[in-house]
Amino acid sequence: MMRLPFHLPDQQQVIYAADNDIDDVLEQPSVAASMFTSWMECNKINKDARKLTYVEFPTKFVWKPDDKLWKPRKIGRSIGRIHSVSPKLGEVYFLRILLNKVKGPKSFEEIRTVNGEEFPTFRDACYALGLLDDDKEYVDAIKEASHSGTGFYLRFLFATMLMSNSLGRPEFVWENTWQHLLDGILYNQQRRLKSPGIIISYHYM
Repeated sequence: MMRLPFHLPDQQQVIYAADNDIDDVLEQPSVAASMFTSWMECNKINKDARKLTYVEFPTKFVWKPDDKLWKPRKIGRSIGRIHSVSPKLGEVYFLRILLNKVKGPKSFEEIRTVNGEEFPTFRDACYALGLLDDDKEYVDAIKEASHSGTGFYLRFLFATMLMSNSLGRPEFVWENTWQHLLDGILYNQQRRLKSPGIIISYHYM
């Protein structure tokens, strides 16, 4: 499993030692490169790379941190994973959705381009691709977050989605994720209420 970082334009992390001169650090060509931007650079020169999404990339390419380059994989296999982000982060959240769908973009602008039309935001591109119309991406986001997040975090995530006014059908998201959202609550209730001779059942509409 390979964790794949991503970021908005010009928001990549810059790492330097305490005794480094910041001006010297920023002048280095490698500062502008990241695993994410190097993926797009690889798409510019390798036609096979353009057949893959960012998540699929590690199955065919290997990241060389010293060179800050992706190179074709000769042996082995790796699975990519993009970390979850909250909808309250706005454009970063919508960029993540696109990175699971878009193949071979050579720039941030191309990630926002659908059927030849460049959209001003990643959110607009998501809607143009029909990725948000049925709220399935929100369901997928909660289910994916359930692999590592607590029930409390998942409920916070769902509440954030509701407050963002981006859900078309909140009831659809609830119906498909309530078991994850109630994780911990049902367990505690059952422990509190269970007693000999009494059978407690739960029914949710």
